[in-house]
Amino acid sequence: MERKKLKRWQLGQLVASVLIFTLIAFISSRLYFRIDLTEDKRFTINPSTKETIEKLEDVVFFKVYLEGDLPSDFVELKRAVLDLLNGFRAISPMKIEFDFVNPSEDSDLGNRRQVYEDLMRKGMRPYTIRTETKDGVVQKYVFPSLTVSYRERQLHVNLFSNNSDNPNIPIEQSINEAKERLEYTALNAIKNVTVISPKSVAFLEGWGGLERIETYDAAVSLSEMYEVGYLDLQEQVFSLVDTVRGPQFDAIIIAKPYKKISDKNKYIIDQYIMHGGKVLWLLDYIDVNMDSLSNSRTTTAMPLGRELNLDDMLFKYGVRVNPNIIQDLQAAPIPVNTALAGAEPQFNPVPWVYFPVIIPSGNTPITRLVGKIRLEFPSTIDTIGTGTKVDKTIILTTSEYSRAVSTPSLVDLNIINQRPNPNTFRAYPLPVAVLLEGEFESLFKNRIVDEIAKNPIFRYREISKPTSMIVVSDGDIIKNYYSRVDQNKVPYPLGADKWFKDIYYNGNKEFVLNAVNYLIGDYDLMKLRGRKLKLRLLDRGKVVKEQANWKIINVVFPPAIVIILGLLFSFFRHRKYTRA
Repeated sequence: MERKKLKRWQLGQLVASVLIFTLIAFISSRLYFRIDLTEDKRFTINPSTKETIEKLEDVVFFKVYLEGDLPSDFVELKRAVLDLLNGFRAISPMKIEFDFVNPSEDSDLGNRRQVYEDLMRKGMRPYTIRTETKDGVVQKYVFPSLTVSYRERQLHVNLFSNNSDNPNIPIEQSINEAKERLEYTALNAIKNVTVISPKSVAFLEGWGGLERIETYDAAVSLSEMYEVGYLDLQEQVFSLVDTVRGPQFDAIIIAKPYKKISDKNKYIIDQYIMHGGKVLWLLDYIDVNMDSLSNSRTTTAMPLGRELNLDDMLFKYGVRVNPNIIQDLQAAPIPVNTALAGAEPQFNPVPWVYFPVIIPSGNTPITRLVGKIRLEFPSTIDTIGTGTKVDKTIILTTSEYSRAVSTPSLVDLNIINQRPNPNTFRAYPLPVAVLLEGEFESLFKNRIVDEIAKNPIFRYREISKPTSMIVVSDGDIIKNYYSRVDQNKVPYPLGADKWFKDIYYNGNKEFVLNAVNYLIGDYDLMKLRGRKLKLRLLDRGKVVKEQANWKIINVVFPPAIVIILGLLFSFFRHRKYTRA
C-alpha cells in the first residue's frame, strides 16, 4: 500500500513539474525581460528610444541581412541586433516586427550576384571576407545592413560607419563600433522613416573655401538624420526665411568662407537668426598655405578676418575671433624628411605645433564622450558682452601647453628641429569653440530704413527669438581629405589623417554631428552616439598557445561532471531506499 502511495505521489510530482515548466515556457514566450548587469549597461534601452517606440502609430518592420553561415565576429553582431529588436518588441509588441535573411542563400552564383548588386544599388556596403581552404581562397560577402519599412516608406541602413573601409582597422573594432551605435542607428532610422516633414540642414557656399568633396563625409553622415543641401544665397532676400513659414532650414553651416560676405548676404543670415534659425560657424581667420612648405621651409600666416567682413556681425552676437595663430605641444604629426642631404628621402611623423589635438572635457552635452579632434591653424576666441541676454559657454579649448602668436607671422618648418621649452608654452587652455544661446540683437538695428523695417513682407526683426549658434575658430574641423583615382576624387572619412593611414581622429565627426544635433534639439541622438562599449578582445597569442588545453577542458569536463553527479545521485538514492 505504501508503494502505491509513493508511486502516486511521484506521478503527481511529475505531472506538476510538467505543468509548471509548460506554464513557465508559455509565459516566457509572451513576456520578454532582462536584467542588465554589465558595467557599461550595453543592454539597457534609452528612455527616449522607449518613448519613440511607444508612440509608433503603425508597424515598423526591420529586415536584417545577417543570416546564414557567418564568421564568428558577425554572429556576435547578429546577436546584438536580435537582442535590441527583441527589446523593441517587448516595449511595443504590436508595432515592431523583424526578419533575418541570408542574401547568399541562393545556390546559383548568377542569382547571388544579382542580389548583391541590388543591395549595393540601395546603398548597402558589403564586407568582403577571404578564407583560405584546401581548394584555394574563398571570397564571401557579408552585408552588415538592414532595411527599415514603415507604411509605404523604406530606408536602407549600414551598421558599419564609413571609416570601417579602412583596412588598418581590425574587424573586431568595426564590430564593436557598430554595436556601440546600434541603438542610435535603429532610433535614427525609425525617426527618419516615420517622420512626415524631416528637419533640414544647409551648407552655405559661394565664398570660396571648402569644396563639396571636402565636406562630403559630414554631409553624408548628416543626411542619415536630416535633409541636407548646399545653397548659394546670391543676395536673394528670401533664401533662408520664407514670408509665411519662417526659416527655410532648421540649421545652416557656414564652413570656412574665404572671400568677402556681402552686407546683403549678412542681412539674410542675420534675419534668419532673428527668426530662430541656428548657425554652425566654422571660420578660418588665418590664411596659411601648407603646400608651399613642400617647396620651401617657410610660409607666411596672414590674417583673413577683415576680408571676410564678419567681425561686426560676430561681435554683435557676443564673440570675437582673434587674428592670431595657436601653437600647441599637444599636436598632430606631419611627415618630415629626416634623411641626410643627398640620401634617399625618409619621411617620419613629427608633431606639428600648428595642428593642435583637442581632447574635449566632456563638461557639455556637445563634447561628452567625443574623441580627439584635430585642428589646423586655429585662432583664439573671446566672448563679448551684449545688450541682450546671451549665455556663452566655451566648449573646446587647447591643452595647457599652448600659446597664441600674432599675425602676420612666419611659419617656419625648422621649428620641428628645436626642442620646445614647455615654460614658453605654459599659458592656459585657449578657447577655440563657443556656444551662444539666448536672444540676439540684429546687426542691422537702426540701420534699416522704415520702408523695409515696417514692411510686413520682409518680416524684419530687431531681437531674435530664443535660438543658438556655435562658433569654431577653424574651418578645417569639418574637412575630409580626398585622393584622386583615375581623375576621380575619392573622399576619406572625416578624421582620417592625410598622410598616416593608422591615425584617425574620430572626434572631428562626432563633434560636428553633436553640434548640429544640439542646435536642432536632437539630444537623444547625441546621447546614443556617445555610448561607448568596452572592447574586450582575446589575446590571440595566448589563444593559439593554450587552445589545446581549453579544448580538452571544454570537451572532457562537462560530461565528466554530469557523470559524477549522476553516480552520486544513484549512490545516495540507493543508500536511502536500501535503509528504508
